[in-house]
Amino acid sequence: MKEKIDTPYSLAPREKQIIKDNFVTHTDWKKEIFNDIKNNILKHLRTQQDNECCYCKRQLGYDIKDVDIEHIIPKSNFPKFTFNTKNLALSCPGCNTKKSTTCVLKRQHITNYPRNGTNIKIIHAHYDEYRTHIEILDDCIYIAKSKKGSETITICELFRLKTVEENARRFITGKSIISQLTEDLRTSKPNERQELLDLLRGD
Repeated sequence: MKEKIDTPYSLAPREKQIIKDNFVTHTDWKKEIFNDIKNNILKHLRTQQDNECCYCKRQLGYDIKDVDIEHIIPKSNFPKFTFNTKNLALSCPGCNTKKSTTCVLKRQHITNYPRNGTNIKIIHAHYDEYRTHIEILDDCIYIAKSKKGSETITICELFRLKTVEENARRFITGKSIISQLTEDLRTSKPNERQELLDLLRGD
């Protein structure tokens, strides 16, 4: 598990110019002209984060809806930080949706982007060592080791993943049983097959 992002994405001069010429407010993030920049950020952060969500540390997918570029300080609250690369990290859609536009600043009236995580309520992917604040058991149980860890678990609702994991295991177990029964029926002798069918029907 990667503890934090060591190197934020560095915008190229051409990318900076595109942003300068086309960005006014946070809703501009969706403009098509920024797609190449966002793809470059995405590729860089996948490597920096070992392809893990910055909040739950689960592996990120590769389809369109499997990963989000997360704005740690919400861009709707602070539009000027929309393309600040220290404000960007990758998250799974679940964590991004749960966190949404929750303000993560302790002191909300700031002018410049924070230089460290002191004023941030939750784990900051660029500043904070993850395991200092949260311990993960069985890949789905999140234990807070600090106030930041507790806030991260609460805001992103990381406790939801225990239910997700339990449902997945139940499905896999059920699927395995059905697969085994299907294979038994396929390979059994006629008299054994009839016995299995009678058992399934409760005869």
